[in-house]
Amino acid sequence: MQGKELDIAFEEAFQKASQEEQSLVPPDLQLHLYAYYKRAIDEPYVSNRSFESNDLRSAFKMNALIQVQNISRSEAKRRYIEMIEDLYPKPW
Repeated sequence: MQGKELDIAFEEAFQKASQEEQSLVPPDLQLHLYAYYKRAIDEPYVSNRSFESNDLRSAFKMNALIQVQNISRSEAKRRYIEMIEDLYPKPW
């Protein structure tokens, strides 16, 4: 899957994820989805201001973003789609 087809599948996966109850997804998977989504939309880097509150949740989010900063946007989209399809098997 590449190009437009990948973009469409990513958007569909994002729409599906947006409709589901986030609290039912294990926290580690939420972090992965967050990081892949941010990388896929080309927002992999974080400013220090984003995490000024110095709380544990922010630290986990920053760590997740750091872990994906070197993968391509396309790879992030593929991984995001794969995780959503594993969480919510098709058909949607």
